[in-house]
Amino acid sequence: MSAPTTAVNSLPTSIPTSIPTVMDPWSRETYRFVEQIFRGRFALAPLMGLVFCLFYLWDPVPWKLAWIGITTAAMILLAVVELRRLRRRQIGQYTIQLNLVAMLIMQTSMIYITGGIESPLLVIYVPLGLITGLVLGGAPRWVVGVVVVPAFFALFFAAGALGHWLPRATPAFFGLGDGFADRTVYVWFRAGLIVLLVAVTSLIGWRMRTSYQRVLQEVAGARRESLEALESRNRELLSVARTVAHELKNPLASIQGLAQLLARGAAHGSKDQERFEVMLREIGRMGQVLDEFRGFARPLSGLTVARTDLGDLLHHVALLSEPEAAARGVEVRAPAAAGPQVECDPQKVKQALLNLVRNALEALPGGGAITIAAATRDGAAEITVRDTGPGLAPAVRERLFQPGVTTKPGGSGIGLVVARSIAAQHGGRLTLADAPGGGCVATLTLPLQSAAAAEDAL
Repeated sequence: MSAPTTAVNSLPTSIPTSIPTVMDPWSRETYRFVEQIFRGRFALAPLMGLVFCLFYLWDPVPWKLAWIGITTAAMILLAVVELRRLRRRQIGQYTIQLNLVAMLIMQTSMIYITGGIESPLLVIYVPLGLITGLVLGGAPRWVVGVVVVPAFFALFFAAGALGHWLPRATPAFFGLGDGFADRTVYVWFRAGLIVLLVAVTSLIGWRMRTSYQRVLQEVAGARRESLEALESRNRELLSVARTVAHELKNPLASIQGLAQLLARGAAHGSKDQERFEVMLREIGRMGQVLDEFRGFARPLSGLTVARTDLGDLLHHVALLSEPEAAARGVEVRAPAAAGPQVECDPQKVKQALLNLVRNALEALPGGGAITIAAATRDGAAEITVRDTGPGLAPAVRERLFQPGVTTKPGGSGIGLVVARSIAAQHGGRLTLADAPGGGCVATLTLPLQSAAAAEDAL
């Protein structure tokens, strides 16, 4: 059942050695914002249709209508493609960059068709600068992508209008007549103002991003210090509580022995005998609570990993549970054949399973059956403890793994917490759910290979 052991110091309640990158919250919110922009492009389709109708009615130049139609089709096609990609994978920086470039091209297309330097849409370069500064960050990206490219197009439109080598596309329904494209000072002032606004808004977006990251770093550092102080305090409290629980066991055992001696001298069927029986039951319950509390702190110690046959382990758990199960009229079933081979601490896994079986026994005061089984599923060992009781109580369904939460009259509410701590220490998990057909099923999932062994194999 066991092989040479390896000590593994694993603390399930320890603080991670590294804090998750402070970029994560920002990136998460940024990606949500960008996803909304992706979906919002569909809302622009009716607006583009309105623009097409305006040109068709009051400025029906064929090449302008074709220009607007191609731009609208490209925008809708890009929106469809990106939304289909979103269903398969998460948004990444590369996707955001490509879409910002596509948005810039489409904006430029609509700016030109509505007048170039004379277009009222020229100002839409400004929010693009803010968005890019917020989303991308990083000096090289926003300088090149936000300032240089929109600035180039703004100056290009200005030079093209003043040099008369760029065809004038200002819509007739604007009523601008000859327009102001030949007014040199005004044109260059307008172009320069757009360039300045794009640069300023992109800088503001970039500064907002870096300031937020700095605040996140400070908050993460303060939180880590608080968690480390709290962990140290919790360790001290657990150590003291474990010592107190251990010291209480000795006088409690002496009291139990004296009570048993006194009970023997009491007359059969007398009131004294009845009182001693109550005393012994309460002493036994106190001892069980102390044992569970000591077990609650025990998972904080290191694991002693050994190659373990789960079939043998489950059979042993069933044998240990038989006396209490027989007293309650409950049958405990376990597989007789060999089970999956798992690298674990067999003593602690046995402790977790005994807690689960005891929890199931308390749910079957009128008799029933408990089935323990093990199987391999998705590269992990899955141990199930199924009972034929009433199932999970709705009042505590969401609080089952909180210390002290129990529906049993004499329960301590610690057994499930201990079992889950042991599962987490092994890199596994413990779940409870209503079993199909009635009853409750506890599922203990353990990796087939310990974390230490996996690292050695790499």
